[in-house]
Amino acid sequence: MQFDSRRIVSAAGETVAKIYDKADGRHWDCGAVGVDAAIVDRVRVNDGYLVQGRRNGTVGIWAC
Repeated sequence: MQFDSRRIVSAAGETVAKIYDKADGRHWDCGAVGVDAAIVDRVRVNDGYLVQGRRNGTVGIWAC
């Protein structure tokens, strides 16, 4: 889990990260979805970008 002044981001053994916007109460998933998507182990959020580290060694960078 990681957070900044606006968002809380968590990786809970899924193929996507969960993002919660504290300002307006919205929440959504961010990341690759599908059969080949690996479990997200690490997340970092900074200035509107989410970085995901996956169990298979891949890294995803998303604008959120």
